[in-house]
Amino acid sequence: MRRLTQFALFLGLICLFSTASYANPNVPTAATLAWSSTFASTAEGIDVWLRINVVGAAPTDNVNLSFIYQTFGQTAQASHDYEQTAWPNGTKGTITGNKRVAYIKINIKRNDYFEPTETFQVELRSDAANTVITGPARVMVTISRARLMNPIAGILESCLNGGEPNNDFPVSAGQIAINGGWCNTTFDKETVNAFDYYHLVQSTAGSITIRLENTTPDQHDIDLYLFYRDGQGDYQNYRQSINGNQQAEYIEAPLAAYTNYLIGVHWVSGSGSKIPTYRLSVSR
Repeated sequence: MRRLTQFALFLGLICLFSTASYANPNVPTAATLAWSSTFASTAEGIDVWLRINVVGAAPTDNVNLSFIYQTFGQTAQASHDYEQTAWPNGTKGTITGNKRVAYIKINIKRNDYFEPTETFQVELRSDAANTVITGPARVMVTISRARLMNPIAGILESCLNGGEPNNDFPVSAGQIAINGGWCNTTFDKETVNAFDYYHLVQSTAGSITIRLENTTPDQHDIDLYLFYRDGQGDYQNYRQSINGNQQAEYIEAPLAAYTNYLIGVHWVSGSGSKIPTYRLSVSR
């Protein structure tokens, strides 16, 4: 009887420690880290930014979370197509205080000869006992050619990877070239109130002009916004053009060097069945 009682106590201790050590990752009991998206798209020569979110922390909570991110080649090759993270154990980072996001940058190389679309992955890992990673561990990054030429029409587009669904989210937004001419695109397969996003970075400070023209003006109203990324890693509204009656939109604004800006194209309203189309340009 004594042995049976001791055995029951032993089983109870096992259950107790098992419950404490293996919490359900889908219901975190403390702040965890997760990728904001499991895919990103960029082009040769255009660096990619990836966002890490703090999950489960209250607005007033102070956090101290440590992580490691590491690149893994697939069809894309380290040092040839992208700059790999610290070898061999990855690059370290932290999110502290009341910050809720961290952005990491992977430098993308520009090759002088034709290459097909290539991919690599970036893995997120814990670097401390109090840091738990939830959700998928790896982001898939796609690298396309730097500029795309339509061989029939001969049109050189100024925007890269601006198609759906990439430009529906800031983290995977398309890129738009300054002084590159018009970027022609659509809100295909989207609904009213949708946003399309385009990253914008310039190496020298100076004013830029953004123009947006509605190319289905008989049916749709589209507005224009410019955001900047603040010190907390969040995008804040910087300028806007919200003309009514389906008029063209125009923003002129000074930009700081090497600061991340985000252009937002907003489908405000529609009165017909045509797919909304528009064209966007940035000039200096």
